[in-house]
Amino acid sequence: QFKQGFSLEITHMDDERVEFDMAGIDPPLANAFRRVLIAEVPTVAISQVTMYQNLSVIHDENLAHRLGLIPLQMEPDLLEWRPADSEFNESNSVRFTLHVTCTQGKKSVYSRDLKWQPWSEAQAELFKENPPRPVAGDILIAQLRSGQEIECECFCEKGVGKEHAKWSPVCTAFYRLLPSIQLTKDIVGEDAETLKQTCPVGVFDIENTPGGGKKAIVANSRACTTCRECLESFNGDEMGVKLGKLKQHFLFTVESTGSVPAPVLMRKALRKLQEKCETATRVLESR
Repeated sequence: QFKQGFSLEITHMDDERVEFDMAGIDPPLANAFRRVLIAEVPTVAISQVTMYQNLSVIHDENLAHRLGLIPLQMEPDLLEWRPADSEFNESNSVRFTLHVTCTQGKKSVYSRDLKWQPWSEAQAELFKENPPRPVAGDILIAQLRSGQEIECECFCEKGVGKEHAKWSPVCTAFYRLLPSIQLTKDIVGEDAETLKQTCPVGVFDIENTPGGGKKAIVANSRACTTCRECLESFNGDEMGVKLGKLKQHFLFTVESTGSVPAPVLMRKALRKLQEKCETATRVLESR
């Protein structure tokens, strides 16, 4: 019964953003998928910083925090999970160095100044085609004045967003219910024009009737933000405008930080949700 009523339709997809409709599903499951996207799909981020020199005005811990929040573009599946009590090595981490000196005037330190340092020739060969790097090179880290210097070594490992936000693979992952707008009465003439102009997002339009008149229609209910202008400014309750939402039809938007392409995030999140369902099934069957 669930399979028959469930549907998923992708309305937009590129490496940065995926938008899709998920219908025939209860809110707890939709929210579970959203939370998996935010907190349980692994990425790679700077986890530890060894500071050799920091003459900038930014304190060491603040600088390390800023470095950790820089999204890194690399495939996390190529790294193993690092146990809490183990050292960083070529199988569970990658390294970056940052060394910038300002000799005169002022100088900005950007994410592009992070230089990947392979642990070994084997790791260099592994990432030869797609070396680890910041998602964007123009992320400002610090600003230096004459005589100031920053030198540090950054160790990156695989993690998930529920441990720290720097490992979250999405800028945002949210959903809203599909608006349901009905016109229970014919709205014609000047009233139709007024209704169309009242809506700030263009939900309503005008249709010509056979007698040469004008009639209001719902042209794009998906654009509705439920601002209620059609009910309050237009007095829609009396004019026959019914505004509601479909309780089992969700409009999802997933925006990637760039660490992992958004379509890949979708597949990984669905696999993770499947694993959770299988674990829950095994637990229930064992009782």
